[in-house]
Amino acid sequence: NELYSMITDLESIMRGCYTQRPVGQLQFAHGKLHGRDNHVLGLMGACRRIGLHGESKMILVSGYSGEGKSTVVKHVKEMLEETDVCFISGKFDQLQQAGPLPAIHAALTEYCNYIVDQGPQNILDTKKAIMKEIKSDVEVLTAVFP
Repeated sequence: NELYSMITDLESIMRGCYTQRPVGQLQFAHGKLHGRDNHVLGLMGACRRIGLHGESKMILVSGYSGEGKSTVVKHVKEMLEETDVCFISGKFDQLQQAGPLPAIHAALTEYCNYIVDQGPQNILDTKKAIMKEIKSDVEVLTAVFP
């Protein structure tokens, strides 16, 4: 086992070694997340529970920078492509001065593209459903998301 020998022999490799030399090679399968099974299963489970009672829901994924949140979300999104779950996402960047609006805008843009891809009847059905729910508040949406 190359990894085991690298770890156990790390001290002797580091001692007296001023130049880098390869001691082994690790290969990871493409598309496989390592050590993130609990996160993937948790997000998948939450996505499957959405809409069970006829309600739409939103899931927020949070954590420190560089933890792999985007990779987990992207992986789950790919896994759910063949299901009836409409999975949209937007990424919040705390360095942007506009706050969370770019993330919401990205998610709504993705949803609009999804609706358009479904065809003209779905566009009309979605329009009716949105108008039914927001009634006179449509000006708020068009002001924020032109």
